[in-house]
Amino acid sequence: MKSHKYILLILLVILVFSCSKVNEFKIKVSNPGELSLKNAFVNVEVKSNSDFFILRNDENEIPYQLFTIDGKKQIAFVLDLEPKEEKVFTLKETDERRKYVSGTYAELSMKEGNIYLGGKFRGDKFVNVTKIKVPVIHTDHDALFRYEGPGWESEKVGYRFYLDWRNANDIFGKKVNKLILSDVGVHDTVAIDDSYHNMQDWGMDIFNVGSSLGIGSIGMWQDGKVNMVSKTDSIYCEIPSNGPIMSEIKTSYFGWKVGENQYNLVSKLSISKGSRLTKCNLSVSDDPDNLVTGLAKYEGTDFIKNNGKGGWSYIALYGNQTLAGPEDKLGIAVFFRSKDLIALTEDDLNYVIKLKPLNGKLNYYFCAAWDQEPDGIKNEIQFIKYLDEKIEQLDKPLIVEIN
Repeated sequence: MKSHKYILLILLVILVFSCSKVNEFKIKVSNPGELSLKNAFVNVEVKSNSDFFILRNDENEIPYQLFTIDGKKQIAFVLDLEPKEEKVFTLKETDERRKYVSGTYAELSMKEGNIYLGGKFRGDKFVNVTKIKVPVIHTDHDALFRYEGPGWESEKVGYRFYLDWRNANDIFGKKVNKLILSDVGVHDTVAIDDSYHNMQDWGMDIFNVGSSLGIGSIGMWQDGKVNMVSKTDSIYCEIPSNGPIMSEIKTSYFGWKVGENQYNLVSKLSISKGSRLTKCNLSVSDDPDNLVTGLAKYEGTDFIKNNGKGGWSYIALYGNQTLAGPEDKLGIAVFFRSKDLIALTEDDLNYVIKLKPLNGKLNYYFCAAWDQEPDGIKNEIQFIKYLDEKIEQLDKPLIVEIN
């Protein structure tokens, strides 16, 4: 009888120990390239039941962000690496939620109640939401959204796109190295002479988009022209990730009309800590023969192109193309996979990149660099160097292993 009790006690101890066991993972990150990397973005799948971790490199705690992709748990963080350098991180489960200073931000801020009168949405304040079905009656300059749609940013630069028939991306240039979008346009409730069109302490809206592709916007080439995502049956917009390492905006367009055809399109726009680059992941239905993106063309800019030695290429513009003054300089660029390229072309408004989706999937990046950024890119030579280094990094991505 006593032996049975001892056996039961031993089994209980083993059970308690196994249930309380803390999983620990090793993440090894290697830089295969010849460039020094700063704020390089890492995300890796973690198979764990926990939602709380501590990430360390030696004794230093590293900020991270937890999110999901296709139902799979991911850990994201940024790090600096020298050429050919390797770093090993320890990821340990814990029962305590860690809090870190945000390095990115995304928001969708709008009027409450859908009170519509005289062609405007009425109300004296905007409130942030995480998802919205865009009202069918919404159009440009009707005061529904703060700064006309969603915005996303790192400390270096901010972007927005117009969540209406224009569906084009715009740029907030920053004179400060911090997150600013939560304070932009909070009193612009009537959509007349919006404050961010004039220089603020933080900077301003520096780009004139008009009816163009702006910077990296989405379209389709048909009948010899760019068809923007202008006519749809319905649009849903949400913010699935918003945190210290990465923020993302997801927009689903149903019934996008291009000629006689209709498509469903999902766009995911994301930015990571310390980066100027926006990553654009697209999924489109019905296997179209192309999607396009590109850059608005303006006099006073130099057109720059790099076909790349590896898998990535870019087109870019540098020069006087801002709303901040005749002496201002701005660089804008789109990075795309060389194998996806159908053709480079142009029209009266845009330099156009025609790309072929593979199984309805396409991704590319875009970025902006303003000469008034603190410690930023100040001339065309520096901008080209920055772009060339970015495609070298894209050609030689980090090698990440977890065990």
